[in-house]
Amino acid sequence: MIMKDFLTGKAYGFWVVVLALVAAVISLIRYLMWAPAHNSMNVIVVVVLILGIALNIASIVKDEDLVLVAVTGCYAFGLFRHLADQVGSFVDAFQGINMFGDASQVGTIISIGVCMVVGTLLAIVSGFLKREK
Repeated sequence: MIMKDFLTGKAYGFWVVVLALVAAVISLIRYLMWAPAHNSMNVIVVVVLILGIALNIASIVKDEDLVLVAVTGCYAFGLFRHLADQVGSFVDAFQGINMFGDASQVGTIISIGVCMVVGTLLAIVSGFLKREK
C-alpha cells in the first residue's frame, strides 16, 4: 500500500528520471562487460556512472533539482571520458589500420556511448519536467 501511495503522486518527470536510471544501469553493465575484455577499463568512468546512479536513486526518493544537475554531470562526464579513452580506435577505423586501438570495436564503443547519451539526455529533460503531481 505504501508503494502505491508513493507512485500515485508522481508526474511524467518522475518516470523520465526512472528511465534515465535504467539507461545508466544498462550503460554501466555494457561498459563493465566490454571494457575489461578489450583492455579499455577506466575506473573513472565506472565511478562516475555508479555515483550518478546513486544520485539518481536519491532523486527518485527525494525530489531535488540540484541532485538532477549532479546526475547529469556524472553521466555526461562518464560519456565523454569513455569516448576520449577510445579515440585511438576511431582513428584506426578512419585510417583502416590497427595501431592505436581496435578498429573492430568502434560499433560497440558507439553503442555504449549511445546508451550513455540517452541517460544523459533523459536526466537533462527530467530537470525541466514536473516530477510531483
